[in-house]
Amino acid sequence: MAESFDFGGRISKQKHPTKIHETRAETDLANNMAQCINVGSKTQTPPCYETRELTKEALHNVGDLHLNGNVEHCCRGCFCYFEKSHTSVLGMRELAAAKGAKIICADDNEICANTYKKKPSKMQPHPMSCNSLFIYPLQCNFSGRKYPMDWIELVKKKEVDFTQSCGGQWYVAVDAAAYVSTTLLDLDRYKPDFVTVSFYKMFGFPTGIGALVVRNSSANVLKKTYFGGGTVLVSTARERFHVDRQGISDRFEDGTVAFLDIVALRHGFDTLHRLTGGIDNICKHTFSLGRFVHHQLTSYHHGNGAKVAVCYCDTDFEDMSTQGAIVNFNLLRANGSFVGYAEVDKMAQLHNIHLRTGCFCNTGACQWHLGLSTDTVLDNYKAGHHCGDNRDLINGVPTGSVRISFGYMSTFSDATNFLNFIKGCFVEGKLQIVQPSCNKAGSCQVKQNKTADNVGVIHGSKISDTGIYVASSKVLHCHRTTSVKSNIDFDGNKSPAVPLCPQGHRDDNYRQQTIYSSHHRVISDIFIYPIKSCGAFQVDSWQLGSRGLAYDRHWVIVTGSGVCLSQKRETKLCLIQPTINLDMGLLKLEYPGADSIEIPLSVDESQVSDGHICQTKVSGDRIQGTDCGDSVAAWLSSVLQRPGCRLIQQNQDDTRVCKLDHKDRTAPGDTQISLANQSQLLLIARSSVLGLMQHITDRHSTVKTSMDLKVDVDSYVGRFRANLVVDRGQAFAEDDWTEVQVGTQNFICQGQCSRCQMICVDQSTGERSKEPLSTLATFRGRKIPFGIHLCHDPSGSHGNTISVGDSVIPTLMTDPVDQNQNT
Repeated sequence: MAESFDFGGRISKQKHPTKIHETRAETDLANNMAQCINVGSKTQTPPCYETRELTKEALHNVGDLHLNGNVEHCCRGCFCYFEKSHTSVLGMRELAAAKGAKIICADDNEICANTYKKKPSKMQPHPMSCNSLFIYPLQCNFSGRKYPMDWIELVKKKEVDFTQSCGGQWYVAVDAAAYVSTTLLDLDRYKPDFVTVSFYKMFGFPTGIGALVVRNSSANVLKKTYFGGGTVLVSTARERFHVDRQGISDRFEDGTVAFLDIVALRHGFDTLHRLTGGIDNICKHTFSLGRFVHHQLTSYHHGNGAKVAVCYCDTDFEDMSTQGAIVNFNLLRANGSFVGYAEVDKMAQLHNIHLRTGCFCNTGACQWHLGLSTDTVLDNYKAGHHCGDNRDLINGVPTGSVRISFGYMSTFSDATNFLNFIKGCFVEGKLQIVQPSCNKAGSCQVKQNKTADNVGVIHGSKISDTGIYVASSKVLHCHRTTSVKSNIDFDGNKSPAVPLCPQGHRDDNYRQQTIYSSHHRVISDIFIYPIKSCGAFQVDSWQLGSRGLAYDRHWVIVTGSGVCLSQKRETKLCLIQPTINLDMGLLKLEYPGADSIEIPLSVDESQVSDGHICQTKVSGDRIQGTDCGDSVAAWLSSVLQRPGCRLIQQNQDDTRVCKLDHKDRTAPGDTQISLANQSQLLLIARSSVLGLMQHITDRHSTVKTSMDLKVDVDSYVGRFRANLVVDRGQAFAEDDWTEVQVGTQNFICQGQCSRCQMICVDQSTGERSKEPLSTLATFRGRKIPFGIHLCHDPSGSHGNTISVGDSVIPTLMTDPVDQNQNT
């Protein structure tokens, strides 16, 4: 759309017929779309609009400037976009600017103020006639706010201030992708020139298919330059001559359309109507769910009275004509600090809840609601934050938020499960429910001294005299005071007392308590993980190489599509037990109930054919590897019951390097790493595991739970998949190490390891549970760290071997790392 819109305003000689060119498939699609988009007649293709296939590049087709003609007959039109628009609209801005259009950014306050007060314009009208385009979303995909349909005619009639900066004709395009998934769009009443919709947002299938609805009287401003197969009547190879097809869909649908996906749309519309009874029912259903969750979430308070969440909503969530079924929020701790969205996402995955985090490709709305200036966004980028990463907090300030959206398939059970998840994982102390009072702008104040009738909580709740409903939280969060507890493992056996620190940190008193003789700490376990995400190979002594421990994460299993397979996707990987035989040069793989298989530890890459050299991605890095052959591939596919699996060995000349760069903890030069996620080695302390288990025991002893607490410490040690396990010492003392000497080897500490749901997989059975991540998140702070990353420093080492029983001598940092600060 942006690529072909004619801002120059040249008059087209082409006359458009009153009835568009159509096919049977187009007619059927238009009739079905009429169920969700009222375009007039439901018995024939509507005479006012034509639909065409839409993919991600559809917005390119409006906005292309044609300024190559006689300059005297051309002028620069305006491209005005709404500030809280999808990133796709910002992409249109660049196309328009490249062709010379004047760029205007407007927010809703400017449009409303300039429109309804009808202020005299201070802008000078453009002396020449040209075409200009205004585009805005009918529903914000960030907050769910539905913007006024009246803006369409007000802009076309030039009753908004910014329209006076450009003369000629103003056209309006509306982004209805989020809107039409739950709301009827009446094109009989409201008459935009262009409408974009997404079928994926309606049905969840098929991906990449939508529609660009074009008003016939506005089609003449779309000036297409490129043409592909099937879009011209005739063309010649040696001469620059071609004749476009007349129908707009014929001109713009280059090549073969996704006809199989288009056929599926009819079934999608039919199913939608059969299950729900129509779009009006969907609107009421989804709005009621969103309203319920919004009102409950804003009423939740921690035991100390602090709010649990801040919601980003432009309305009071009481009118479905102004608010969609989207709830956007960030969570707060009892001390008022933010919970990072990445932490919320990790916990949601653990509870089988799907939500989205970040800025949702809507930078304008994200900046406005989070109070992020352009300078702040640029500073965050310079600090390393970019779209799609997990840097959710910088200097304690959110870089994005959490969003849940309700569709026709959502249920009340989904809503209550989500709220129970919030109460169970993020409420500190006893849950307090305080009814908020919201104004039309969506801001809320707390109302006190309310009766049970108007507090709006579930019937049967106990209301205190202050209007606060008090209920026992499902979570007992850690005590914030310093204490020393006797640790009991889940078999009921007592272990030596381990001093616990709040959030894994120590004050000066703790530092006095940790003056152990350094030789008291020793290596108790060494683990090698030859195949990434598969079982551990435990050894008593092992050599170090240029990438860490020799053969650690040296192989990776990929799917038939070449995607790296991990326990996040396939928990049975942990049951593949590798054994390395250095004398015979073999890697042996075993799996319960299957015959074992052996492959060579090394492959002569010079003898490997090009067909066996391949690439794959590990943690975003593209690595060079060698396919280990069909035999082991067939074995893996069989035991995992996943056809097409391949085993890839990292090449010796692969140049993957560590990207960890922590202040005062930088590794020397470009440190090479294997196929591990971030570092050469990972270290954990057995005392920290015992401390975590004590927290789990305390937490579950206060609430009714079906969890089996008989878990031994070695089982939990295995879940963290560390290379080195340290015995003795204080729990979480390793957080503050900057360097550590293990035997005769020196290592640089590169920061804490952020944990995900993989630690919830029992490495002996492949079964998934909610612990220990659920409890770990309650007291370890943002990013849920456990264990530290290490980089081998050969310059200060002697030999290249580490062994069980080696002494562990750490060097402490001067100031402890603050878990609530960005690192």
